[in-house]
Amino acid sequence: MNLEDNSPRRPPLEPVLPLINVVFLLLIFFMVAGQLAPRPTVDVTAPNSAEAATEEDPSQLMLILDKQGVLFHDGEPVAEASLATLIAKHQAEREKEAADKAAANGAAAPAAEGGQETTLPLVRLLADAGVPLSVLRENLGKLRDLGVEEVRLVTQSENTP
Repeated sequence: MNLEDNSPRRPPLEPVLPLINVVFLLLIFFMVAGQLAPRPTVDVTAPNSAEAATEEDPSQLMLILDKQGVLFHDGEPVAEASLATLIAKHQAEREKEAADKAAANGAAAPAAEGGQETTLPLVRLLADAGVPLSVLRENLGKLRDLGVEEVRLVTQSENTP
């Protein structure tokens, strides 16, 4: 009796095909669903910068200033009268999110002298590269008068399309 089998047999294949399918489907899902930051709906060209070394929070209030000096938010023009309301509403939402996050972590929210923490209003401003400096300065003055403590100008890196 011969215990050795001399017939040419292939070794059993590892079940790799289902793994490849899952990885491919995940890749497609993240390519379709993934979005780093929402693109502005207003046609503006951001000024170029040599480098962008800061991390930006996409949940911060984003205003867009076009060439004619009109401010936009979410593709809609913002009247000067409603700008204060928009900033206050967005600030209240940010403070509520911070309080909810602190409550979810089980930690008490740090209190300032007034008994409640207040974060400084911060606005990201995407000004078109063709906006005259006088128009930009005028809009920055409006934001300062409305209590905005910090304005970050959004630019595009020379290395990105």
